[in-house]
Amino acid sequence: MKFLAGLFFIVLAFIGLGLIGGGTLLLSLGGSPYYAIAGLAYLAAALLLWRRQVSGALIVLLVAVLTLPWALWESGFNFWALFARLMSPIALAGFALLFAPSLSPTANRKLFYGGTLLAAILFA
Repeated sequence: MKFLAGLFFIVLAFIGLGLIGGGTLLLSLGGSPYYAIAGLAYLAAALLLWRRQVSGALIVLLVAVLTLPWALWESGFNFWALFARLMSPIALAGFALLFAPSLSPTANRKLFYGGTLLAAILFA
């Protein structure tokens, strides 16, 4: 599990870097700052998780939760537009919550695994 967790942290960092780059370009063209901010949050979360701090998973969860009002503001209640904007953050939050307990023996496993289950249900 620790190998998969480490791999997830690396992938999360690359996702963050990509979102920072693309989000900065979009912002320079007059677009929403969401992608740049989310990218910074994902990069910070990946670094925290790499340092074995469970708070990184909570940052990924916070990005997923705060993506909902942004997605509703940007696309309204259009199902497919919401689907495209919400699925990746929900999936990333689910994986972050799944791998977080392997970082700290004092982490509340039931809470994190419950969050993972909720993310899986929302994703499905």
